[in-house]
Amino acid sequence: MRGIALLTIPALILTFYSCKPSQKKSTTLTIWETYNDEEHRVFSKIISDFEKKNPGVKITVQRVPFNGIEQKVLTAIAAGIPPDLARIDVAFTSVLVSKGAVVPIFPEELGNLTDQLLKEPLKSNIIHDTLFGLPDQTTCIVLFYRKDLYKKYGIKKPPATWDEFVTVAKKLTHPDKGIYGFGMHNSLWWTFPFIFSFGGGFLSPDLKECLFDKPGSIAGFKFKVDLYRKYRVEAGAWRPGAIPPDIGFRNGKYAMMLSGPWSIESLIEDSIDFGISPLPEGPAGSHSILGGTNIAILNPKKKPLALKFLKYLLSPEVQAYWANELGQIPVNVKAFPMVDTLRHPYLPVLMKTALTAYSRPATPFYAKIEILANQEMELALSGKKSPEEVMRTIDRRIEKEILAKYVK
Repeated sequence: MRGIALLTIPALILTFYSCKPSQKKSTTLTIWETYNDEEHRVFSKIISDFEKKNPGVKITVQRVPFNGIEQKVLTAIAAGIPPDLARIDVAFTSVLVSKGAVVPIFPEELGNLTDQLLKEPLKSNIIHDTLFGLPDQTTCIVLFYRKDLYKKYGIKKPPATWDEFVTVAKKLTHPDKGIYGFGMHNSLWWTFPFIFSFGGGFLSPDLKECLFDKPGSIAGFKFKVDLYRKYRVEAGAWRPGAIPPDIGFRNGKYAMMLSGPWSIESLIEDSIDFGISPLPEGPAGSHSILGGTNIAILNPKKKPLALKFLKYLLSPEVQAYWANELGQIPVNVKAFPMVDTLRHPYLPVLMKTALTAYSRPATPFYAKIEILANQEMELALSGKKSPEEVMRTIDRRIEKEILAKYVK
């Protein structure tokens, strides 16, 4: 299985976890999860059905706040009492792997399941060509637009390209009325769609080179900066103290924003007249950025039962149930035809976007890169440095201050 290189993992760890678990059949599992109330309800139903199909098996679920799961898991690992399974953010998976805390999964243990899962979410679990977890939930960024403002200013349909986006945003921008065509975030994660759609990249496969000084990366970031500084269609929503994109979108000040499926339910509840569409295409096409969570096995003794449950959770039928109950993207592509798009009319756009979206490399030092990049990117947006200078500075600093230190 091909993957992305990471910090050298001691061979002892892999040797330990590669050993066959105890032949004694496990009948209990403990899972720590971070789902919201609705997700927890659906997850509990899935567990109940699994227990009915497997008499004698008992799964105990402990809910943990999403923002507290990382420290809680690290503390449990240090104390030698981790849960059997834990639901964690994609960026945290590699951190646990670097500490030797995750049980690897081998291709023969999954059958054809990996061929059915979305490739990029799966990739966030592959480190040193070894699988260390499975995606249970995936999200991506799409374009949200206010239908009422489109109608008011004569816009017939959402833009298909970034060039069209500028044209549409100009028609929607009326500073005298406090209305702007677009409101955006300043952070690396929110910048990736611009970089990717202009043919840029992030890190080389061996993680030894940053790709921000390449023409495509520079062009993508420059376009994002130009939306504010050159075209003047962006409201400055990225500035500290400004109205954030989601709030400005809700109150009709920003006609368009980038967001994800997490915004849909509340917008519907607030009776906002909105639509979503795939991100506009750049020279390299339309490529969103993925977020989401993985489930990792932390107890080698429970691996057989844990794998059995994960294969059930990620099966096409269960993923279709998950999608139809919650309006979320199923991680199993075989579930796509089973999704009720009449019930969830936004899901086709999200599923289509997920197929061409990219994930971040599985690195335990991504948070350090994000902090470094965000500080530099704001200098370009505020006009203190050129986009070219900023991207080259970020590239140089990432290679010198992070990759040279952490990548062996």
